[in-house]
Amino acid sequence: MSLCQSIDTLAMAYLDDELVAEERRELELHLLDCAACKKHVDAERADLGLVRKALVAPPAPDLLKARIARALDLEEREHARAMRRTWLQWILPGSATIAAAAAIVMFVFVRPQAATTSAGSVAQEAVRQQSRSMPMEVQGASTGPWLREHFRPVEPPRFTEPGITLIGARLTSVAGHEAALLKYVVSVGDNQFTLTAVLIDGIRDGQLSGGQAIKVGERTLHVHDANGIPAITYVDSQGMGYTFAAERLSPQELLELVVSSDLIGRAQQGR
Repeated sequence: MSLCQSIDTLAMAYLDDELVAEERRELELHLLDCAACKKHVDAERADLGLVRKALVAPPAPDLLKARIARALDLEEREHARAMRRTWLQWILPGSATIAAAAAIVMFVFVRPQAATTSAGSVAQEAVRQQSRSMPMEVQGASTGPWLREHFRPVEPPRFTEPGITLIGARLTSVAGHEAALLKYVVSVGDNQFTLTAVLIDGIRDGQLSGGQAIKVGERTLHVHDANGIPAITYVDSQGMGYTFAAERLSPQELLELVVSSDLIGRAQQGR
């Protein structure tokens, strides 16, 4: 059987790279001389390209990516809670006397260390959210209303300094607490950089302390070094924690920026 007679089978094997080297060379030499077979192979190649293109899955929408990220964060939080419950059930002894003694040991030796770790870990985890390249669930002027509807009845921080624009937000989870990450663009001359604010609900006293304490009026802010990234933390009277971070700023510059926000003014007015 000639190559022309078997071109249907040979074309598919050729395009799928299933021919041995000798067969492939023989067919390629034949295609140089036979216009009909070359036209047939080119048509098969075009059809195969269309099929492969049709089989490529479309990209996932940004909103779907954000929802998946939030679901993973919530799953991580629930897993951490389950692990804590399992750990507590395992260590609780049956004897009341042993339980009392164990409680004393835990208070004396573990609790101070846990408080220190908690203060650092919550801030570190909040700053880590900044590096996650996940899409925003809301953008622009709709961020405030969306935040109140989907997170908590809280206003996003606003800044008196010019050139700071809120670009969007997404929900997340920080150290077992529901949280919302807000992104701002800061424009200074021809330069732009990102400022993030992570709002963390249900923060207890001390969870965002540590670092260097700075008094601003009647409120205390804390300056942290989170793996080389400066961060400012603050907890309002309602237990809402705030963590601000910006890689391009020094701790002093970030502190001045945070103080320029309306958080302190709101706190003084009891809001």
